[in-house]
Amino acid sequence: MIFLFPFIKDGILGILYGSAFSITSWWLMVKDVKSFVKKGALFKYGFLLRYFLYAVGMGTAIFYGNRFFVGTVLGILNLKFSLFIFGRWLSENTTN
Repeated sequence: MIFLFPFIKDGILGILYGSAFSITSWWLMVKDVKSFVKKGALFKYGFLLRYFLYAVGMGTAIFYGNRFFVGTVLGILNLKFSLFIFGRWLSENTTN
């Protein structure tokens, strides 16, 4: 990924890197929820895989520098905050 964007600053590239990990983790979470609904399993190990991916992403980002690491953290949190805000907005319009 770094070879594709040599002209982009470290922080912006870190945001893209963190966003890729965040989207992958969100996809894995959706996959776990669908399997939970379908099979009714009580305990899944998918969350361990997601947090392992976060650790790998942030662990590798620290080797590229502080700006890249901060950008990666912001990229990971970006999707989390977006889903939280959109989910709150969406739930305000529902009726019981």
